[in-house]
Amino acid sequence: MSLPEIRRATVEEILPLRSEVLRGGGPLERALLPGDEEGLGVHWGVWLGDLLVACVSLYEVTSDSGVRSTQLRGMATAPNLRSQGLGGALLEAALREWEGREGAARPLWCNARIRAVPFYERHRFVGEGEPFDFPGVGEHLRMTYLGSSS
Repeated sequence: MSLPEIRRATVEEILPLRSEVLRGGGPLERALLPGDEEGLGVHWGVWLGDLLVACVSLYEVTSDSGVRSTQLRGMATAPNLRSQGLGGALLEAALREWEGREGAARPLWCNARIRAVPFYERHRFVGEGEPFDFPGVGEHLRMTYLGSSS
């Protein structure tokens, strides 16, 4: 296996993996997230050779009350390569860049699928409130990033 390369990605590069992992396949348009078509997200991927095997995106969002924050969305790892550290390395790279970006909207948060909560906890996210259901997607928990441990 070649060494993984972690780098910025485009929406077009990550849509097939997002579609497969997060939407069960089908039309790529189903894997578009709010802001993608407007170019608002910052996307990263892990490549093994020419193959994208993990992706994540960060979006600046504004709540109904006008509060800015950053939302992590679209985290996906190819099923056959899970539990090998690729998703964790990708998330840590994205977090480092976000933490170092002056003016990045804070805090950083995500709506984690329940099965992914332990993964996010290992990367310094903490759950808030009660789990909730995204119709057609499943149960989630809002989680907030506590920041770098260094």
